[in-house]
Amino acid sequence: MISNNFNKKDCEKIDEFKKRLSFIQIDELKAFLFSLKAPCYESELLRIVFQNININNTEPLLLYQKHFILFHTLYKLQEEYNKDGKYLHIHFMRTYLLDYPAPGKCRYYNEHSANFCSALCFNNNYCDFHLGKIGNNNLDTLSIKYFYLDKKNFYKIDKDTAEAFISGSWEILSNYGKYKKSFKVLNLPESADIDTIKKQFKYLAKIYHPDINKDPDKKFNEINSAYDFLMGVMPGV
Repeated sequence: MISNNFNKKDCEKIDEFKKRLSFIQIDELKAFLFSLKAPCYESELLRIVFQNININNTEPLLLYQKHFILFHTLYKLQEEYNKDGKYLHIHFMRTYLLDYPAPGKCRYYNEHSANFCSALCFNNNYCDFHLGKIGNNNLDTLSIKYFYLDKKNFYKIDKDTAEAFISGSWEILSNYGKYKKSFKVLNLPESADIDTIKKQFKYLAKIYHPDINKDPDKKFNEINSAYDFLMGVMPGV
């Protein structure tokens, strides 16, 4: 019997998604993740789970679908590894599997150094310094995670949106230093989504707008340039 939340077409799509999911090389993916000595790019993972894929010659919509299936699988594995005391960090440029610190040590993960803080902490999983940093970052990360875990999102991107997504991804790879700096200028984590970036820009623009702030225009121009760049490369804009 079909539930009230799903019509027949939805159920057929879910079945098709499950079928596609069944073709990926899950054992090879797990073995590769365990073998990593440093974070890896998504392109390496795509070649593991979809053997013989030619990323440069795959049409954008199909490539996006493979990307979605890969990330759906990675987030499922993240939950599985968590039960075994391991943390799978998922990022299109820095996916990495490592052991959580021992109990009583800070679990704040620095994705650029690929290490946990590991400072002593007694009342929670984070040291005093990092406790205040995890709120919005965790919410953004959860938002991304549950986007990929929701199978219905697999069908929500059309050809044009997929092309923009792939184009933006290549632009980020080509200008990663600028991409990273733009988030730093806006005082946001790289996991921030489009809505968060827009809200933060409006907030900072009010503070540093030349009509309000007597300081020279440099800070406002930095914020504006960072925002314009991210809006140009972020998927879905």
